[in-house]
Amino acid sequence: MELKRQINLRDAVIINLGAIIGAGIFVIIGLAAGLTGSSITLSIVIAALISILTGLSFGYLALFISKEGGSYEYAKEALSPYAGFIAGIAWALGNSIALAAVSLSTGSYIDALLGLHISDLYIAIADIIAFTIINLLGLKNSTKSLTILVSLNILVLIIFVLAGLTHISLSNLSSFVVNGVNGIFAATAVIFFAFTGFSRVTTLSEEVIDPENTIPKAIIYSIIISSLIYFAVTFVAVGLAPYYKLASSKSPLSLAISVTGLKILYLIISLGGVTATAGVTLTGILGVSRVLFAMSRDRILPKKLSYINDRGIPPYAILATSAVALIFLIFLKFSSIVDAANLGVLTSYLIVNIAALYASIKERRAAKGIYGSKRFYIIPLIGAASIVFIAAYLEKSAITIIVSLLILATFYYIFLIEERKIKKIPRFIEIRDLKTS
Repeated sequence: MELKRQINLRDAVIINLGAIIGAGIFVIIGLAAGLTGSSITLSIVIAALISILTGLSFGYLALFISKEGGSYEYAKEALSPYAGFIAGIAWALGNSIALAAVSLSTGSYIDALLGLHISDLYIAIADIIAFTIINLLGLKNSTKSLTILVSLNILVLIIFVLAGLTHISLSNLSSFVVNGVNGIFAATAVIFFAFTGFSRVTTLSEEVIDPENTIPKAIIYSIIISSLIYFAVTFVAVGLAPYYKLASSKSPLSLAISVTGLKILYLIISLGGVTATAGVTLTGILGVSRVLFAMSRDRILPKKLSYINDRGIPPYAILATSAVALIFLIFLKFSSIVDAANLGVLTSYLIVNIAALYASIKERRAAKGIYGSKRFYIIPLIGAASIVFIAAYLEKSAITIIVSLLILATFYYIFLIEERKIKKIPRFIEIRDLKTS
């Protein structure tokens, strides 16, 4: 069985928005606000610019590489199999950890909505299991579910902004830079977590129609749309509630809107928190499973993970993704989960920028559209530098977690992969020459 090309541009943007909207605005806006106060709006602008730089690097590589696996395939074919392995493992680990963080927040919003007073952990486990089942039902079911969830999310956030604007307190906005410039960049590092879903569609390249054009457009469109929404919602949130109160909540937008005293708004925003975080869980399982599938197909991971059933999906890769997320969910605390997830994805994105830098320097011939400039190498160069810069502001415990996992992954690669004598993988230059000849 082969994967089927069934994702158009609209579906691709929806998949990315489903991965982006929710992870940050409904989950970690409180953590970021606690680091910098109302200047979190400036942190969002910086994080968006960094995302666009890395997004352009992804788009550049997507012009020539249209295989399932995202950062894994890009790094593997542009740099080396080992670079691809580290990029893929870092991305998969980061997003698996992110699933844990998002599902915990889902539990918090469900509790806020229904007042169940059930442990967030139990609801989070149920959330991951439920969306594992939806993924197992097939890609079309997943994209239909996402379309509904994303539409609801955007509607809820528009309601939040319009209703909250009339209740903003200027005294809350006056706490603009509570921890100086370092606080702004520390918040930027956390907020970047909110944008990491912009590359989600690249993990599904073999299921995208006309991937060379669809993927770059979907990345840029989704970053722009989410940036505008994030800025408006964050401005209203820090205007409604003191930053330190937002920092102490796993459901910060419900807390912020409660200032209005309108129960119906509280319920609507809590419902939005549930649908937004649910969308991220759905796309998280979708994306990570495809990276595991791609690595398995290259014999780097167990062969079973690349099995495709009659629905055209890799069921064992989906189940493995959920199992890893559940492990992180049970053993890590919320703040460590967020930073570790962020650092894992940042590591992967750093490698993708390096891959785009190498490829753009090596091949100076004109590409397509906005990538035709011979000076394109400047973009991945700045993108890589900006990622290293903000990564330095994350918790040391998160760095320890990710570095330890990557060291273990390297030992796995050295002692197991080399023994399997993997076939030579074509390099980026060879693939491009084939496509342009």
